[in-house]
Amino acid sequence: MTTPMTLGRRVAWAAVYFERYGLSLVFLYLAGSRLHALVVLGHSERSQIAAAPLIGILREVIWVQMYLYVGLLLLLGRRVMAPPQKIMDLVVPMGTTFFNLAYGVIPWLPALLQKSLCPAGWQTACIATGLFFNLVGLWIAVWGAIHLGRSFGVLIEVRKVVLEGAYRWIRHPIYLGHICFLVGFAIANFSLAFFILVPVHIALLLYRARLEEARLAEVSPEYQAYQKRTGFIFPKLRQA
Repeated sequence: MTTPMTLGRRVAWAAVYFERYGLSLVFLYLAGSRLHALVVLGHSERSQIAAAPLIGILREVIWVQMYLYVGLLLLLGRRVMAPPQKIMDLVVPMGTTFFNLAYGVIPWLPALLQKSLCPAGWQTACIATGLFFNLVGLWIAVWGAIHLGRSFGVLIEVRKVVLEGAYRWIRHPIYLGHICFLVGFAIANFSLAFFILVPVHIALLLYRARLEEARLAEVSPEYQAYQKRTGFIFPKLRQA
């Protein structure tokens, strides 16, 4: 028997196959839709893109790359050694992954929450700084994903543990990249809506990382030793 919080074997493996063949297609579709938005932006009238021609295009390029890469990694991922065990292994990752949709409600929020709090003279600097963090975050996340390779996944499950490359220094380089990316969004928009949503998103990322670590530590003594000598999100100044 399984407790209400524990997944049955069939449900657990169904989730694994859904991740590979369902979620991968979702991300590939999102990449395609963002690519379409990029094409539309490129064909817009000059008056429409004059305000931020480079920033708008670069942001769409960033989203296309992220969604495309995630979709391909999920589709071509390594065999799962241990599937999700608990409902939280599904709910938290899915909630964190698709929390991006929450930003879509911002245009419907009260004007007070949408309004930029950045002084007019600093808005260009805030946008440029935000874009810088977006790009740095993307590069860090891709750097981590390249080393993680086919061990990448969305759900909390166990594939081959990767301890090399970016993972030699920190245990969650992809999440560090995501955090930089989100901080960039908050700085660029500088509104109460983003100051509320971004910290919630980051908290979900960190909680998800802790759940992943607990699962890996259960099945891998090597990972337990690895935890002691590396930093969680930032590199350790001293080795344990």
